[in-house]
Amino acid sequence: MTEHDLYAEISPMATKILQISEFNSGISMTSTPEWDSLAHIQLLSAIEKRFGLEISPDDAFKLTSADRLVKYLHATLK
Repeated sequence: MTEHDLYAEISPMATKILQISEFNSGISMTSTPEWDSLAHIQLLSAIEKRFGLEISPDDAFKLTSADRLVKYLHATLK
């Protein structure tokens, strides 16, 4: 699955959970007030369920942008 495919897969759940209009590489917790700690947990939980994986707390702490999240998934799902 390419990074582009991952954005397409994650975008619908991210826009719903974060209540934003678009999920792209420019989105991050610091630039998106809607992406607070609760939304972060909800988003990671939905991603874990969708892809059948478990994101460690150490990794979860680092996945604070769409770009980092997609790159992490791309590397993990290979």
